[in-house]
Amino acid sequence: MINPKREWRKFESSEEKIEVLKELKLISPKANEVKTLYYKGAYTENAVECDVVGVVDNNEIILDINGELHSIHPDYLLDMQKKERFIIVDIETPRSFSPADGIREVAAIVVEDYRVIDSLHLAIINDEEKYKNGYGDGLDAIEENEELKSKFKSLVKKYKCPLVAHNASFDRNFLRYWGWVEDNQEFYCSMNTIKQKEILPSYKLVYLLEHYNIKKGQAHNALQDVLDLLELLKLIKPERWSALGTPTSTSVAKKSTKDSNNEANASKQTSAPSNRFRKFAKDKDQIAEEKRMIEFAKENLIKDIFNKKKIVFTGDMSKSRGEMRATAIRYGADSPTSISGKTNMLVIGEGAGKSKLEKAKTLGIEIITEKEFWDIINKN
Repeated sequence: MINPKREWRKFESSEEKIEVLKELKLISPKANEVKTLYYKGAYTENAVECDVVGVVDNNEIILDINGELHSIHPDYLLDMQKKERFIIVDIETPRSFSPADGIREVAAIVVEDYRVIDSLHLAIINDEEKYKNGYGDGLDAIEENEELKSKFKSLVKKYKCPLVAHNASFDRNFLRYWGWVEDNQEFYCSMNTIKQKEILPSYKLVYLLEHYNIKKGQAHNALQDVLDLLELLKLIKPERWSALGTPTSTSVAKKSTKDSNNEANASKQTSAPSNRFRKFAKDKDQIAEEKRMIEFAKENLIKDIFNKKKIVFTGDMSKSRGEMRATAIRYGADSPTSISGKTNMLVIGEGAGKSKLEKAKTLGIEIITEKEFWDIINKN
């Protein structure tokens, strides 16, 4: 604590204290009482209640923090009253990357200064034993359950703050597709946020939990996963979040239950249309991060499986485009962003680009799915 070094004056009455705090803009000009004030700085691990007990002048006030006196500038204390608030969300799907296949479980915790102040867990369990497996097993579909959807939307509306998910683009795709969130809902991606902080071999939650000595393994249960992500964020405490970009094309609207069922069935029989998901504009930070990943991959080869084959990726996959390219490079491939006569392989995901598919077929380029790409790596 920074003990008072100058002579200071203790407040003689609550009325005097209120007037001084009004002058220093620590409380509202119309306030009739002192609200609870918090100190969160270098001398406490978490935000703690404090009391302004005296004043030196407009540049110095005296706080009582856990029975100790601390000298601080009033503007610093005012800044500490700004609460960092967000909602961590996670969903479980029927082991699917396609929003049309529905949602099995949704969990959300409201976090204020890294403390849980509210929570919500939405799931209908039909088999307790299967539910223990995670991944949405043993659960009924809830994507069209209006009661549960209303509870989630009410929570988001009540707190009016950003949503945080580890793989935010995945969670947002599903929640938007079924109308659980509005198109303009602000989303932060904890995976991309951590990528900005340091280069690691993997950014999957299960790896990060072990890397930061939090726990081994992952439940793949929505409620446990949001609590685990909170523990991770408590350690990292991002100063700058990576937000998902603004949608740049028309949204995918689910018009009716009948229409959506037809679309879901059609999607299982044919390749996904190119506008299946919204495309999000990359900001400069994301582009720079991709470049860093590619450079890191070139300098940290794992095994030469692909023998300099030129591999191009298209469509939505389990990892970002930059991660997929970096993975290919670390296993001996080159990974340009566009197809040419020298391309050896095209790896396709959901919503694969029609132009790339047609060009690959015209040039006789080998076309494989993302699963087949990972199978090649895992076999080696």
